[in-house]
Amino acid sequence: MFAGSRFSDGGDLVRKMTAHGRAGEVNEAVALFRRTQVKDPVSWNAMLSIFASSGHLAAARNLFAEMPHRNAASYATMIAALSRSSGAAEARRVFDSMPINCHNVFSWTAMITCYTHNREPRRALELFSATFGEFFEIEVLPNSYTFSALLKAAAAASSLAAAKHVHAVVVKLLDEGRCSVYVQNALIHVHARLGNLPDAELVFRRTRSKDLGTCNAMMDAYARRLLVHEAVAIFNSMKQRDVLSGTLRRNPRDVRPASEPEPGPPPLNASSYAIVLAACGTLSRSELGRQVHGLAVKQGFYPANTFVCNSLISMYASCGSEESSVRVFDEVPTRDVVSFNSLILGLGQNGRSEEALEVAERALSCCNLYNPATFVAILTSCSHGGLVRQGLEYFAAMGRRYGIDPSVDHYICVVDLLGRAGRVEEAYELLRNSSLRADSVAWTALLSACLVHGNSAVAESAAERISSMELTAGGGGGAAGGYAMLAVAHARAGRMEEAEKVLDLLRQKGLRRGTGCSWIAPP
Repeated sequence: MFAGSRFSDGGDLVRKMTAHGRAGEVNEAVALFRRTQVKDPVSWNAMLSIFASSGHLAAARNLFAEMPHRNAASYATMIAALSRSSGAAEARRVFDSMPINCHNVFSWTAMITCYTHNREPRRALELFSATFGEFFEIEVLPNSYTFSALLKAAAAASSLAAAKHVHAVVVKLLDEGRCSVYVQNALIHVHARLGNLPDAELVFRRTRSKDLGTCNAMMDAYARRLLVHEAVAIFNSMKQRDVLSGTLRRNPRDVRPASEPEPGPPPLNASSYAIVLAACGTLSRSELGRQVHGLAVKQGFYPANTFVCNSLISMYASCGSEESSVRVFDEVPTRDVVSFNSLILGLGQNGRSEEALEVAERALSCCNLYNPATFVAILTSCSHGGLVRQGLEYFAAMGRRYGIDPSVDHYICVVDLLGRAGRVEEAYELLRNSSLRADSVAWTALLSACLVHGNSAVAESAAERISSMELTAGGGGGAAGGYAMLAVAHARAGRMEEAEKVLDLLRQKGLRRGTGCSWIAPP
């Protein structure tokens, strides 16, 4: 196999190096690479990929600089490595240094994905728009992976205009009905997330080969808009397919030829149940939820599937049937952290805070199953039950005893806890002195407490913070709501002149508050 110190077969060298890399034997791969006299571009790229995938960024940088000839694969690998470890700025410098003839769809997609991965989705979209024409001229066209990355960026940037632009390019370059199912599912997801249900439905209807992801994406789209009947219609079509599949399994002689496609949508999976149960919980449709529960039993998802059981715990709690939540929890054979979190939150939100804390103690002490969401559930339960002392103790113990740094969500819970107890000044000082930058939701929680307890001085400070944050972010609805709540606080305190001034300011800034609505389904 060896001829002197060189491999007689370059492919064999790459296979051996790759095997070492997959086994975590980076030093062995390096030794093999270094003692080989004649190295082709494939072996250089293989070594670069091993460094990149094993987190040896400095070694990857050095090897990249040492490479005598770089090709598109070299650049794409380096961009991906920098994306994971260094950030988008250095990756963009590598991308911009590429000769135009080296660019291909992989390097292009790697840079777009890098921006999205590093929470710069707008830059990903800007890069695509800026380079599309130039790349089109050299016949570098986006593929399904590029489009999936772009649609994720559009969703992350909350840009419906960008989503529609990418969708238009998909239609122009690909047959929308026959393109990768991942792209079709991503199109449904982004349109639904950004409130464009008609286009999500259009993509769903045009998709010829629907998979589980397609049906679940459309169900989720309907669930987001609280269109539970439409979501259940898809669920039922998948349920019927499951019955058909079960019949075929029971009658092995009644089997279709392998070449003949089976009709209808794909059968249900755990995510299908979770989506429909979430919609049932949001709309307090407990009877429908019980029907779904019964189907889960028949099809073997309950109690064997922990994911489905957790969804049932949340659904029953949201419908006010916490006894059913407890019963499901007790029947779960293998509980995970979500099982505990769901029950803690469900009990707490239904006024059974003491029981919620008992479950929490089991999670924290006996089972050692907790995460940041566990403390959100605990603090919410304390807030609903007026357990201020216990809530503050849990908040203080998060980092010291459990190694979890409080996030903005935890601060919001504590503000709500103190606010409900009338300790508005303490809540204000907590936010003002926090090392975290509290968002508008936290200040709105404080403003709500001020409204209840008539503290217009703190309310004014909170409203100013909300206004500044919302307007900086390009929104206006939250700012309008903050000012409206401040006006109410002044009015309740008998300061009608101050209330009028706030409303005048609201009109001068052209801010409008959105109309509220109820999501409780009629019987």
